[in-house]
Amino acid sequence: MGGQELGKTSLLGDLEASLSALGFNVLRIGADPALAPIKYGALRESWISSDRFHQSSSPVELTAILTSELARSTNSVLLIDDAEWLDVASAQALAPLMNRGIVSGVLVSAPFRQLTTEQRATSRLIRADARVELQALSFEQVGVLCESILGAAVSPEIISEIFSMSSGITGIAADIIRAAQAANLIEPGADRWVSSQIRLWSVHLEETVERVFAHLSDEAFRLLHALSLAGSMPADRVHAYDPDSTVLLTHRGLVTMFRDPQGESRISPRPALITDFFRQRRVDVLHLSAVGLLDELSRIPAPPPLSAAATLTESLAARTATKETHNAGLARYIREEAEQRLALAAQDWRRLPNPPHAISYIDALVQAGGYQGTASEVIEHTPASSENAVEMLQLALHEQLLGASGRRSSSRHTAALRAHHTDFSPALDAYEMYMKFSAEGLTAEVRQWLDSPAADPVGFSQTVADYIHASTGRVHPLSDAPDSPARIPVQRLIADQTHLITVVRHSALDDSLERLLADPISLLPGDDPVPFLVDSYVRSQVLLGLGRLAEARSTLSQALSVGNLDLRFAVLYAAMLRWSAFLHYRDGRTDIATSLLKESRGYPDLRGPMPGMRPEFGDALEVLFDNGPQEASERFLVEAQACNDRSFVDASWAMARFAFQLNPTEAALDVLDTLGQLQSYAWSTRLSTFARAALRQDPQIFNFISRLTTLSEISTAADFLEDIERVHRDRGTKIDPRYVEAVAEARQAFHMFQEPVAVRPRPEHVSAVESLTPRELEIAPLTATLSNREIADRLTLSIRTVENHIARSMKKLGLSSRKDLSTALSSAAIAASGVGSD
Repeated sequence: MGGQELGKTSLLGDLEASLSALGFNVLRIGADPALAPIKYGALRESWISSDRFHQSSSPVELTAILTSELARSTNSVLLIDDAEWLDVASAQALAPLMNRGIVSGVLVSAPFRQLTTEQRATSRLIRADARVELQALSFEQVGVLCESILGAAVSPEIISEIFSMSSGITGIAADIIRAAQAANLIEPGADRWVSSQIRLWSVHLEETVERVFAHLSDEAFRLLHALSLAGSMPADRVHAYDPDSTVLLTHRGLVTMFRDPQGESRISPRPALITDFFRQRRVDVLHLSAVGLLDELSRIPAPPPLSAAATLTESLAARTATKETHNAGLARYIREEAEQRLALAAQDWRRLPNPPHAISYIDALVQAGGYQGTASEVIEHTPASSENAVEMLQLALHEQLLGASGRRSSSRHTAALRAHHTDFSPALDAYEMYMKFSAEGLTAEVRQWLDSPAADPVGFSQTVADYIHASTGRVHPLSDAPDSPARIPVQRLIADQTHLITVVRHSALDDSLERLLADPISLLPGDDPVPFLVDSYVRSQVLLGLGRLAEARSTLSQALSVGNLDLRFAVLYAAMLRWSAFLHYRDGRTDIATSLLKESRGYPDLRGPMPGMRPEFGDALEVLFDNGPQEASERFLVEAQACNDRSFVDASWAMARFAFQLNPTEAALDVLDTLGQLQSYAWSTRLSTFARAALRQDPQIFNFISRLTTLSEISTAADFLEDIERVHRDRGTKIDPRYVEAVAEARQAFHMFQEPVAVRPRPEHVSAVESLTPRELEIAPLTATLSNREIADRLTLSIRTVENHIARSMKKLGLSSRKDLSTALSSAAIAASGVGSD
């Protein structure tokens, strides 16, 4: 553990600040390897009255001194960092305090470290009655854990499996990793640990599971056994059958509740490793008893929604369903559903290897994993003869995809499609242009094709053309971007990206990003995971743009934990890893950021037009981690210009923004000005104008803020101002007092502008009045009868803030006078109330 300045996780510092804010008397003891041989060394360094801690004192005498000092204040808490490095005498003095309940203690020890004999003795002394309660690990933290134990990066498939089996519990995850290594279920590859196994269960884990439920009653053990055989069951039904055992399992942390994609609360063992344990056992009396209980549970009718069982379900769900455990439970549920479909699809294809069965089998592989290793074999052994041209096109596109990734793949289906269905040939040409554009940008060849793309029966060419236009900055009408226009998964992937880019562009232009984020995203069993992943990836970028860093990280974490890697979204997966690494770095979690960046190095040849889809973004991040912001800013700026040259406008804007925030310069603002010439980034010029005013310390900076119209502009401008102020401080720049006053007003304005907007259902049509913020809706009607000063006095605001709100409101509504503004608000209120004109 360590502070953010060391680039480590800062949990202990956060805990100290939180406890102090709640009124606790926090005493921080920092143990250190250099002090371990010195009697009372850590206490003498950490305690204020250390002159009373003589080395000749016995631990009993020191305990009495500490008790006397702690009695002066109530609610004392000891935070002991690197507890295993305490000297034994200090541990002997501290242990009685916590055993007698005089003081609470938080003991922090570096995980997975082999302790010496002295360290083990110290740990036993101060942890005699310790209860370890850790928040569940996130998907990214499981990757860091794997690297810590194995000494190298681990493939995403293994991380996902460990996350699912352990339900994010640290000790269980560590046991799974070590057991998999001992059983040779994973092996070191060229640059990471890999595995060909679907499950990482081994007999080495039996003791781990038995230790988890060693003290259960017979009834609770039987219920847990039955739940494991089923995988998961409706929570209401389980509670209605045996509420006592269910409550016991919940209190012991042996079950978790999650909502399935249909919204039903389900209950399953936690960790999911318990499920694997019972499913691997031989059929004995206990197994037959559990099967009988499972049969009884299946016959119980679902209780009514308002029953006592339902109420208990909700109260216990609040206790067990953290985001991490929910993600792990849902990931396991979706995976088991996918594996069942895969088994059926594989059986159908082996019985009759025709194109329809081959397509179903490949789609199931995408869901359950194994696409890269099996799809080539399926395509190779499927006859290249089908009267259905759409089926032939799908197989041909899989051939193209596997071939482009360097996998062994024939071209039989491609050749057959071009020979027998020539009208579908433009679809294959369009896919080739899609791949070229993703790798190289808007080259002359792509431009030439884009000028006159040939038509095909399923509209694949038009789908690719729309995607390229959207990626290069064109704003399509929303009606031209339907959600799911095609049956072909690859075409649906491309169309979904176009649709999402279009929706985000419109939401940014009309300042309705909050409404966009209010729409939930979910992944149903059997659904193509790509749209969910694309949505989560873009959503994380929007959230970062709005200054909501924690939500951006959480959104990406949920998406990464869903399932296995698939070639169709490998470039997206790599981009998500890089983007998540950047978010964790911004939050002071450099250890996690470094691990994610190492994992992204496994995809050096994958490129795309969206932010983070180029390995050069990872190179700039590495410079940031190793050499600091100054050099990293230069690398981000080079990448911004390279993306701009290729017409990757979203990636260019993101890189220019990061370059400016790391080192505010005119060069980064020049890139923003260039992008401002596009309709989709017209607002970028207003932002760069504001940033230039802040750089030159313009006392009239507030006037430039008033020109910003959307929440995303305001959030980005607030970030820019903080970064500029940081650079002024670091460089010791002389600050104009008038500018200091202007910056204080600007911060106040940003705080008000960024006030949360109430979440409402997204209307079919948003009127101009509905685009006003709550504060603007409060001020606008007052303009009919009050002056700006009177409005400011009534609402306790500055006059300039009121003026800015009125100017923004008039600009949004396209009005030019205060009278028109108050009239517009009055008319909107009458229309909303349903009062007629008469």
